[in-house]
Amino acid sequence: MLRGRTLEGRMDGGATAMEERLQRRPWALIAACLILVVLTAMLWMKWSDSRRNAARLEKELTRVYKEAEDLRLQATLAHERTVKLERQVRALQAERDGLSRPPEEKTKSVKPPPRR
Repeated sequence: MLRGRTLEGRMDGGATAMEERLQRRPWALIAACLILVVLTAMLWMKWSDSRRNAARLEKELTRVYKEAEDLRLQATLAHERTVKLERQVRALQAERDGLSRPPEEKTKSVKPPPRR
């Protein structure tokens, strides 16, 4: 027997067909709801995975930027040190050249007359 039916309703002939139509379960709607639940679960999993990946990539990008800034700082310090050492080398060479050679006299440069 179907749910909600009584023996008296079954004997009535005309009312049972109407009741059968009204009490039939909508299997298409149930299947659509189940499909919707499965799709929602899949979408939720994909969304959480992409969110985790985005957080991981953001941390990695922050780390890369920090390493790049550290390397930039090291390069700047190395360049400053190189410039300082070059100055010291030039000063030592000038001092050595000054001791081994007599000082040269500087001559005034003569300007050529302007062209007309």
